[in-house]
Amino acid sequence: MLLSEQLRQVVDESVLVADTNNYDTSSIADWADAVSHAITLTATKIVYARITAEFISGDSAFRGHGRIVLDTTPLVATGPVTNGQSVTEDILLLLTAGSYTFKFQHAMSGSAGTLRIKNVRIGTVNFPDKQRNNYASGSVSCPYLATTTVLSQQSFTIPGTRRLSVGNLKKYVCFITVYAGTGGVRKNNLKNPGESNDSGFLNWKLYFDGNQIAWTERVNDRGDSEGSLAYGVGALGRLIKVVSYSAQHTIRLDVYNAYSGTQGCWCYVEILTCPWIMLGEDYEPVDLSLVPQGSTLYVVLEPLNENPTKYARIGKTRVVSFGDSTDYYKNVTGTGILTLDYTFEIVEVTNSVLNVKGLGGCIGIIGVDIR
Repeated sequence: MLLSEQLRQVVDESVLVADTNNYDTSSIADWADAVSHAITLTATKIVYARITAEFISGDSAFRGHGRIVLDTTPLVATGPVTNGQSVTEDILLLLTAGSYTFKFQHAMSGSAGTLRIKNVRIGTVNFPDKQRNNYASGSVSCPYLATTTVLSQQSFTIPGTRRLSVGNLKKYVCFITVYAGTGGVRKNNLKNPGESNDSGFLNWKLYFDGNQIAWTERVNDRGDSEGSLAYGVGALGRLIKVVSYSAQHTIRLDVYNAYSGTQGCWCYVEILTCPWIMLGEDYEPVDLSLVPQGSTLYVVLEPLNENPTKYARIGKTRVVSFGDSTDYYKNVTGTGILTLDYTFEIVEVTNSVLNVKGLGGCIGIIGVDIR
């Protein structure tokens, strides 16, 4: 008997906006809408939004910037775009039923040139076992040559486990997105543990469970002083982390002001927690406690917001590793839709582990053919 669950709820997928227009600007100015799109959700879904900011013309001092804003909340920014660059940023976030406006914005600083906003897209996708946490700090006064907590410690609890056909849900993935800035000052750098503070900048540090942690991705804002320092403010940081079900965690954001005077600093944080959206390292989304010996396990991996190389493997890195062929009893790797099928004959289910990875991909289906 085959028991399976389609985790990617394809019936809920939709393309709400596929804007193929180009939105060009050559005006030196702060953030302004290149285009905005209103959407309406009839149920809670994961919403995908994407922007590309592209250099079209200008000299070496040209800087353009792009970002996505949800209603009045900035979500992600491209950082400075110059000299033939094209930068794409996107986000997945959980929204309840209601009406929303996504604004795709541009800013120009430095010398004249032309910036293009393009590749604008909004859509919906859905999975079970998902949660949103979001925070806004408001403006916090940060004295010169001092460390100030901008986002006070926030606690959030990971959803609980759930029984699937193959076993119990074991690990979740947290996608933490931070948009951080300073009123009128484009001097925001995101720092990792062990890095010294940069003189002349606002130095942002992320704390997870009370310990400073390295960013998975960081995009500082422009930082130099050419043109108005008020134009294009905002740095983007992401932390992607595997967490256990029902665990409680905390996050905090501090700033060391090595710029000057007292600055008003602020940040916005979006957290999407879901076990079926993969990251770029191995993790165990489920145990295999309900797979009978002699049965066949099926796992289907799919592209989500990207089409990366994905991995599904039965086994574990050994005490001395000689590569995948000796670490794993079954290993499938590839792009597109990828299927792992493995029959537990002489290998014991109770002594086995399912590992998956592939940032930009997801687990679409999981099941077992019971024998």
